[in-house]
Amino acid sequence: MGSCAGEEGGAPGIPPLRPGDQFHLFVSYSSVDAVWTHGLTGRLEAELPGLRVCLHERDFTPGRNVLENMAGCIQQSQKVLLVLSEDFVQSRWCLLEADLSLVGSCLERKPVLPVLLRPCRVPLHLSHLTYLEATDGRFFQKLVQLLCTPNQRLASPPALRSAPALYSGKALLTLDCINRDSLSSWEVGSFSTLAVPDALKEVLEDPELYKRAVGILNGVRSPRCFLRYLGCRVILAIALMLLAVVSLFLPLVLGLRELHPAQRLLVISANVFFCPFFLILSVNTLCWLRRSSRRTLRELACRVGEANLLLAPHSVLVGCETKNKLYFVYVVLGDCKRAFLGAPEGEAAFQEAILRFSSSYACCLAHAHFPHWEEAAGAPGHLEVGLCFCQFVSLQLRRLGAVGVNPV
Repeated sequence: MGSCAGEEGGAPGIPPLRPGDQFHLFVSYSSVDAVWTHGLTGRLEAELPGLRVCLHERDFTPGRNVLENMAGCIQQSQKVLLVLSEDFVQSRWCLLEADLSLVGSCLERKPVLPVLLRPCRVPLHLSHLTYLEATDGRFFQKLVQLLCTPNQRLASPPALRSAPALYSGKALLTLDCINRDSLSSWEVGSFSTLAVPDALKEVLEDPELYKRAVGILNGVRSPRCFLRYLGCRVILAIALMLLAVVSLFLPLVLGLRELHPAQRLLVISANVFFCPFFLILSVNTLCWLRRSSRRTLRELACRVGEANLLLAPHSVLVGCETKNKLYFVYVVLGDCKRAFLGAPEGEAAFQEAILRFSSSYACCLAHAHFPHWEEAAGAPGHLEVGLCFCQFVSLQLRRLGAVGVNPV
């Protein structure tokens, strides 16, 4: 079975907890993989008596910051198990990386055991580790053997901080607006400019640069039209629909037979025009918020492009796909810029590309997901994982029916 030799002073087969430890294993996973993870931990606890597993929904302190909960539980655990999948990479790993100064220090002396549940792009921070595959027939036995091996006898895996702190394409920070809790559906979030977040200090040494860039984004104003209120839109739409109904029955009210032919033609023409006009206007009134949100997001994307003109020389880009959240990524654009400079008016083309496409590119990097990736597959680029900026721009231009830029 999966049991292993016990050690004196501890539960059978499990290395004893040191002073200050509460758990043998901290498990980090995406909620999408909860069923599989709970099945695994349940089997481990059944076959390894005394094993104490930390799961966030069971052992995190209510009301405490998630990162602080995570850091505290990791610090009090002997080992860390990461259940890797695309969902984990896009959500949980980003959270784990969100504040390396808090979480990274807790992982420095902890053996990290990555488990590949489903194929995904393994984060570069973990690419130096040998991971266990959940599909391996001996997966459970291998995992039990690792859990039963004292930390000092395991080959100490390089900690997060010993891996390269920065690499091109790294997600640095997800920044929420400061007024998110009180934000209405039509309002644009405001972002703090008081201090440079810790995750950006390594690449943005000048705090004024950060303040200027975020200040550009804070310049986007929320709509002030009375239609932002649902009640106003509904009342106006009902009034317009009533007008459409009135215009529809107007010929009956006036009595067409009693009118002069010229008047009759005028009434019919007004009926044909105003009835659909009021109906269309009422539908547009109800959809005002959606159209306004699209306009606001387009304006915000333009402002993000302006901010990226300031940040790009420092290998930082910011992306925005909603009105209340920003994504900062570290990406070196030197090679991509040289590719642009090889074309006529290359500098101007590069600046225009930053303005138009840098926001969506930064979001793709932050999520480690590039739609229509296969259309650029095989083309050489300047990024180890994912599309480089000039590849991304070329793909967008081709999809827009324009002439693409030579990616390299």
